[in-house]
Amino acid sequence: MLTQLQSVARKSIRLSWDGFRYIPFWAASLMITGMLLKLSYLDNHLNVGGMNHWKWEVNLGAMFLATFWTVFLGPRARILALSLLDFLFSAIIFSDLVYFRYFKDFISVPVLMQAGQVSSLQDSISSLIFYKDALYFADLPFAILLTYWVFRRNSPKRKPKPVGPRKIRIAVKCLTAIIVFIVGYQLIAIPVAVQKNGWARGLFEGNWWNVPIYNVTGLFGFHGYDAYRYAKEHWMGGGLTDDQLKETKDWMNTRKKLQQQAETEPLFGAYKGKNVLIVQAEAFQTFILNQKIGGQEITPNLNQLIGKSVYFPNFYHQTANGRTSDADFATSCSFQPVSSGSVFIRFADHTFDCMPQVLKANGYSATIHHVYDGSFWNRNNMYHNMEYDKFYNIKDFKIDEPLGWSLGDKSFFRQTVEQLKERDHQPFYAMAITLSSHHPYSIGKHDLNVGSLAGTTFGNYLQATHYVDQAVGDLVDLLKQAGLWDNTILMFYGDHDNSLNNWDEYAKLFGRPVTELEKSTIMKKVPFLIHLPNDEHAGIIDKAVGQVDTAPTVMQLLGIPGGDYHQMGVSMLSAAPKPVVFRNGGFTQGDTYFVPNNEGILGHGSCYSMKDGSLQDAAVCLPGAKAARLELQVSDRIVEQNLIPLLRKDKQKK
Repeated sequence: MLTQLQSVARKSIRLSWDGFRYIPFWAASLMITGMLLKLSYLDNHLNVGGMNHWKWEVNLGAMFLATFWTVFLGPRARILALSLLDFLFSAIIFSDLVYFRYFKDFISVPVLMQAGQVSSLQDSISSLIFYKDALYFADLPFAILLTYWVFRRNSPKRKPKPVGPRKIRIAVKCLTAIIVFIVGYQLIAIPVAVQKNGWARGLFEGNWWNVPIYNVTGLFGFHGYDAYRYAKEHWMGGGLTDDQLKETKDWMNTRKKLQQQAETEPLFGAYKGKNVLIVQAEAFQTFILNQKIGGQEITPNLNQLIGKSVYFPNFYHQTANGRTSDADFATSCSFQPVSSGSVFIRFADHTFDCMPQVLKANGYSATIHHVYDGSFWNRNNMYHNMEYDKFYNIKDFKIDEPLGWSLGDKSFFRQTVEQLKERDHQPFYAMAITLSSHHPYSIGKHDLNVGSLAGTTFGNYLQATHYVDQAVGDLVDLLKQAGLWDNTILMFYGDHDNSLNNWDEYAKLFGRPVTELEKSTIMKKVPFLIHLPNDEHAGIIDKAVGQVDTAPTVMQLLGIPGGDYHQMGVSMLSAAPKPVVFRNGGFTQGDTYFVPNNEGILGHGSCYSMKDGSLQDAAVCLPGAKAARLELQVSDRIVEQNLIPLLRKDKQKK
């Protein structure tokens, strides 16, 4: 009897062990453990909030959901699938890291729609990759060896026959898969639900910034949510509630009243019929103006031009990961960029009241000039929708000064002025987008000695901007020679930051450490000047202004009423007060400056006094943070839901 019981027990243990063999715990566990370590390593490099227990849980849950199905595969197919998943996930982590180093954001579906532009970014991408990044792929050689070992061990000739009934093996696999799936789902759902009902309340409805979403969902959870968000936006319908639509209309009506103040002020129409030339300078930032290195001015021509212009030292870019296209959109169309991707890519067919349309309706010709492929940033389609008369792209320029990405800015400006002369149409509105100072700033020629910064990307940046400054000096001379200078309003501004945040290098340039407030304002401030004919109204205006305020400023100078148009900005030259709102929910009103933290909780972050840089109580910035969030939501609704035609109908009914 005892012998029979022992025999049954041994058989049961053997069957249990044989069943356990068919559960890929060992291979999946290795892959999941390695992936969790990589995600933790990534989080340390991003420095956006740290690995809390929630993030560990959602990352583990994501790995369970990604691998549970491999239970049903045979040993060879299973190890191959896990190895491929390991490579795929490692590549995603690596790609997100490189992207984050430049854009301070994560790759989203709208960004992937721009993947065709990657070949043009090769130099920039290579400069953002470091040797230590190989750690994200360090386990792949072991995965390959394990795959080889499992394939040999389970070859048709050597593969051992399965032990135990087939039904039991299938039942064990099914039970394992169900348990892993349920546990994985709960590891994601519970932490996300807890945070959505707590500090992250409203985060997924607002979608104002991807970083806080990442801090709730983890990296792979973010990509899953982003795919769902994109599908919902494009394929599942949706739309706005009546309350959201009313809130949007009320906000725009209130803003329109503020905009109309400019129409009662002395400068309204003071330059009616004058030409307008706007220069958008690539990655050109305010901190280099009136700055010397080794006793040499970095921007002598702009320094001189500022003295003859209306200059705004507190002008801020408002771009997100659409970068140059975001600056173009905010400047031309006076709306906030979207939080993910680029309006140029995602919504080029939507309706906007941009400067080309507005000025053409008032007798202007409208051209845009940029020495690059017309399809980059979907410019061909977007500019057609903006109703430019002509888009001068790389096909329209002679590359007689190869430099950096394309044509040197000196030749670019010369040929742009020639194109304007050939058109022989005044008044004209023209926008010129430079390229020579594009990341990684290796222009190959320079005459600025940057001393100990030589050979660094930061040093290259200073040399590239010095070259651009020389080109601006040439542009002024060219306009004078063409007889356009005294009849043209020239505006110059930077499109976005330089993506360089080694503060030790800034300290070398400034000769002092950089404060915490400066670390944010340096990255947000870009120059903006308006040179008016005969150097009129030259001086400094200290008010805080941003890119969305550019179009209303042009309209005030030219005397174009804004009543029939829908824009978010307010003229920089108007006395009407308005905060500058950033895509991440930060803002400045001139006296205060708010930097939100990475959690996304309304009002949580650093509230600074602009007077002395001191930290204020967060409550001081809370009302501004609420207003900033509402502005971003209103802008997103109008842009994404294509509401301007509806707003126009409402205007006609009144």
